[in-house]
Amino acid sequence: MADNFTRITEHLYKFFDTCNVYIIKDGDRGILIDAGSGKVLDYLDQIGISRIDWVVHTHHHRDQCWGDYKLIEKGAGIAVPEYERYLFEEVEEFWNHRRIYDNYNDRNTFFSIGKNIPVKAVLQDYEIFTWHNYKLEILPAKGHTMGSIALIAEIDGKKIAFTGDLIYEGGKLYQLHAMEYSYGDMVGLLFTHQSIRKLAFKAPDLCLPSHGSIIEKPGLCIKQLKHRIRRLVRLTCPEKEECLNEHLYSISNHLLWGGALTCSNFYVIKSDSGKALFIDYGHAFGEHMHIGWDREDQEVMRFIAHHLEELFTEYGIKKIDAVIPSHIHDDHTCGIPYLQKHLAVECWTIKQMASVLENPARWSSTPCCYHEPIRIDRRFSDGEEFTWEEYRFRIYHVPGQTEFHSVIAATIDDTKVAFTGDNIFEHPVATWGSHTETNPIQTQVFRNSFQLSMHKKCKEVMNKVLPERICPGHTEPFYFDKLKAEEHSDYIDQKETLFRELSPKPAEQYSDLFWARLLPYQSVVKSGKEQEFTLLVRNNFGKAREFRAELLAPKEWKIVKGSGRIRLSSGSSGEIIMTIKAPTNPANGIFRQLVTAEIHIDGVSQGPVAEALVQVKGP
Repeated sequence: MADNFTRITEHLYKFFDTCNVYIIKDGDRGILIDAGSGKVLDYLDQIGISRIDWVVHTHHHRDQCWGDYKLIEKGAGIAVPEYERYLFEEVEEFWNHRRIYDNYNDRNTFFSIGKNIPVKAVLQDYEIFTWHNYKLEILPAKGHTMGSIALIAEIDGKKIAFTGDLIYEGGKLYQLHAMEYSYGDMVGLLFTHQSIRKLAFKAPDLCLPSHGSIIEKPGLCIKQLKHRIRRLVRLTCPEKEECLNEHLYSISNHLLWGGALTCSNFYVIKSDSGKALFIDYGHAFGEHMHIGWDREDQEVMRFIAHHLEELFTEYGIKKIDAVIPSHIHDDHTCGIPYLQKHLAVECWTIKQMASVLENPARWSSTPCCYHEPIRIDRRFSDGEEFTWEEYRFRIYHVPGQTEFHSVIAATIDDTKVAFTGDNIFEHPVATWGSHTETNPIQTQVFRNSFQLSMHKKCKEVMNKVLPERICPGHTEPFYFDKLKAEEHSDYIDQKETLFRELSPKPAEQYSDLFWARLLPYQSVVKSGKEQEFTLLVRNNFGKAREFRAELLAPKEWKIVKGSGRIRLSSGSSGEIIMTIKAPTNPANGIFRQLVTAEIHIDGVSQGPVAEALVQVKGP
C-alpha cells in the first residue's frame, strides 16, 4: 500500500491532510468524504482511481473544503449538508454581513471558506445519498457545528460512520471551543450529547472522524464522551442536565408528556391497541430554537428527532397514527414533516390552520412559520367532534396567541383534558405571606395577527369546555375548574379594557397589524413570468368603507394589473387581485425585492402598508 494512504477495508481508504480525507472506491472511480486541501488528487493513481465523482462534506469548515475548487476543476460534484448550504454557495454574502464589532455570537462560523463553492447536491437529514452500490444515510450530527452531519454506510461488510468532528478518539471532543455557541455558554455540549446518543443507536463498527485516529470501539468512545459531557453540564449548568435524558413522563395511564425542558410541550395519547396520537411535536429542548445571539440571518430552523426510541421500546407503541398541531408555530410543528416522511404519520388540523401549514412561504409574514410545508390529511370544522381509537375528541378554532390556533378537548383516563397550545398559562399573583397563588392568563402577540375579538372566542370556548386539566404548550400541565375559568374570563375582560383605553378609535383597527395582508408573502418567479397577488383586507370600522389598492413593484418589474377596489361592510373581509411580471433579464445579485400595496380607505391614503417579497429565477 502506498505511503500516502491507509487502507481501512478493501474499498475504503484514509488520506491524511488538513483533515482526514476518506475515499470510497468502486473500480477506477471514487468519492471523497471531505476534501482537505485537495492534495489527494495528486496521489489517486496509487490506489487505481482515475476520477472523483463526488466530494461529500460532513460540515463547512475550511480545513474540510478549501480544496473543493481543485476537485470541481477535475469534474467532481460537491454535496453539502442542507443546513450549511449557505456557508458553501453563499459564503461571500455571509462574510459581507457577518457581524464583527459588538458581536456576541461565538459559533465557529468564523472558520468558513472565503469564496463561493458551487453546490451540486444537498444532503438532507435522514435521507440517503446513493453512489453506485453504496448508500450513505445522512444522520444529523449537530454539535461541532450547527448543521453538521454524520454519514452511515455499509462498506465491505462493516457499518461505517463518517462522523466529521462530532467525536474524537478516546471519548473526547475536537476543539472544545466549538461547544460555545452564544457568548459564554457551552450549549454545543447538549447538541453533541444528543447526536452521539443517536449515533449509538446505529451501532457502527467503526467511526471515522475528520481529525485524529480511527475509532475502533465506537460504543466505548461514545459512552466515555457522554459521561464527561454530563459531568461538565452538571458542573456548569445543572438546570440543563434534564435535556440530556429525552424522558417521557406519564400524566395518567394513557397520556404522556415530553417534559418541562422540551422546547415546546408535546403529548402522546396511547390507545389500548398500541397506537399513538401526538398533540404537537417540536424540538427536544429550547436551545434548538437559536433565536438569540447565535443565529445567522441565512439560517432556518433544524429539527432533530427525539423521544421516539423510548416511546417504541419502553411504552410498546407499535404505530403513531396522527399528529394534531395545536397551532401553526414552528416550535410546535417542526417535527411533523419528519413524522410524515419517515413514519407515515398523518397530520390532522382545524381548517383555519391548514392553509398556513401547507404553504408557509405564502403566509410567512406571520411569525414563526416553519419553512417545510406540512401535508394536511384531515381537516376539521370549528367545533367538530371526531373519534380516534377509543377516544372522542372535539376541536375548536380558538384564535388567541395567534389567529391560527386551536384547542383540542377529550376525556382521557376519566379526566377531561384540554390541549390549549400557547393560549393559556398559569401566572403567579402577589399575595400576603409566603403562599404563592397562580391565575390563568391569556397570551397574545400582536404580529400573530391579533384582533380584539379573538380573546372573546377564547373565553367562550374555555367556558364551554370546562376541562379538569390543561395541557399547555409550555410549562407543566395544571388543573382547571369553573373558578379558574372565571379568573381566565376576568383577565381577558381587563386586558381588552386596557387595550381599548390605550388605542385610538376604532381600537379594532389600531390593534390589528394585518388588516391588510399581501399573499403570497414570499414568491420565486421565473424570468418573464407573471405573479399574482391577493390583497386580503379587513374592515375594522363601525360602518361600510371603500378600500382601494395600488401595487408598487420594483422598476424592473412590469405592472400587469396594478389596482383594484372593494367596498366592505363593517366587520367583513374581502380581497383584491393584482398581478406583476418578472423581468426577462434580471440584474445579477438580486435575491429578494420588496413589493408593496398602497391602500386608500374612503379615498385617504394609508401609505404602502402591505408588503411581499419576490425573487427572480432565471429561465
